Amino acid sequence: MPGAKWDTRLAVTRDGEPVTPIDSFNPTFNVPVQPLHSLEADNVAYVVQPKAFTFTMAVKAIGPPVATLTDMALKHTAFGISVQQQTGDDWSFQSIAFTDCYITSAASTVVVDGVPTTTFNCICLQTTASRNT
Repeated sequence: MPGAKWDTRLAVTRDGEPVTPIDSFNPTFNVPVQPLHSLEADNVAYVVQPKAFTFTMAVKAIGPPVATLTDMALKHTAFGISVQQQTGDDWSFQSIAFTDCYITSAASTVVVDGVPTTTFNCICLQTTASRNT
C-alpha cells in the first residue's frame, strides 16, 4: 500500500491493560489431517488431529516490559494479543483477539549498534477476529 501510514500495531495485554507493543509477530497454524486407507482403497477417510497455534513475537529489550513478560513466562500467566489503534483503519481486521496465550521460551539478541530485542515463543489457545468492511 503506497504511502500507508501505520497508526495501529499489535500489543501484548494482560487483564485488558497493555504491557508492550510488539515489533514483529510470526504466527504458525497447524491443523493436521491424517488420511486413512483400507485394504480395498486408498484415502477412504481421515482423522483430524489436534490443531495448534504458535507464534513468535519480538519486543525491544529496553525498560520493564521484557522483565514483565519474563515474569509472566515463569509464572505461566495467560496474556492476550490485541490491536492498539491510535487513528485510522489501516489493518485488515477491525479487531483481533488472541486470548489464553502463554510464553514457552525466550531468547535475547544483543547487538552492537542498535536496540537489543527479545524473542518470545508462545502458544495461543483461543482466537477471535472481525474484519473491516
